[in-house]
Amino acid sequence: MSRIEKALEKALEIRESIKENILPEQKPGAVESGKPLPVFEPGNAIVDPAKVDRSIVSINATFSYNSEQYRKLRSKVMSATKDDFRNIIMTTSSNAGEGKTVTAINLAVSLAQEIDHTVLLVDADLRVPTVHKYLGLDVKRGLSEYLKGEVEISDILIKTGIGKLVLLPAGNPPENPAELISSARMEALVHDMKNRYKDRYIIFDSSPVLVTADAITLCKYMDAVLFVVRADCTLQQDVTKALALLDGKAVLGVVFNNIPKYLSKKLDSYYYNYHSAYHKKSVQR
Repeated sequence: MSRIEKALEKALEIRESIKENILPEQKPGAVESGKPLPVFEPGNAIVDPAKVDRSIVSINATFSYNSEQYRKLRSKVMSATKDDFRNIIMTTSSNAGEGKTVTAINLAVSLAQEIDHTVLLVDADLRVPTVHKYLGLDVKRGLSEYLKGEVEISDILIKTGIGKLVLLPAGNPPENPAELISSARMEALVHDMKNRYKDRYIIFDSSPVLVTADAITLCKYMDAVLFVVRADCTLQQDVTKALALLDGKAVLGVVFNNIPKYLSKKLDSYYYNYHSAYHKKSVQR
């Protein structure tokens, strides 16, 4: 055996020895218990577009003016996060009913329809989970059950069949949502999500900032935050309070939701005229 062959054999023995002696908590994706998180392989359930809520325009009104706005939002988000690929994004709002969940789903769908990225949509509003309802799904288990150690991630991921979108539902509302959100298991899960798939966007829908402490806790794990404001009901003082609570966090921008009908009609008309002209020209070609 030559010197080079002996050296290679010795190097291989040393490398195998190092692998065997790595402590569990040092391995990628390990949680406090020392058990590595399972591989994210989604299940086979598929969203039925006929059961999807009409507000999810990225699915059921693809060529509408509103759907186009989410594509614009997608472009802005991708542009703002491309440096160092800040891929963990949370949507929140001041109070309930301002459109954070609708924004999260439409953005996730728009991103998933973009050819380069797989998207994981996480319903992290453990108190009032609604993402699965908007998508017309009947869900029995989810994130809360995982955080309690009752299921594995691979058991609760849902392959939607819409672009490259995978859903992690919230599951059943627990008795201790704040404790689960702030747990070491949650932190380890987010860390594993971020580092396992370098090309994946992960969109978290959280609870409202002024209603619970969950969003404030969750945002410390996030790369960026999208703050949703509803044009016809959100109070300026509530926005000021909520943004103050998120002070120092990576607020990516504000999504102005539910604009007045008199303005949207003008924009709708312009978009449809433009889209019709473009479609007609494409057909003629």
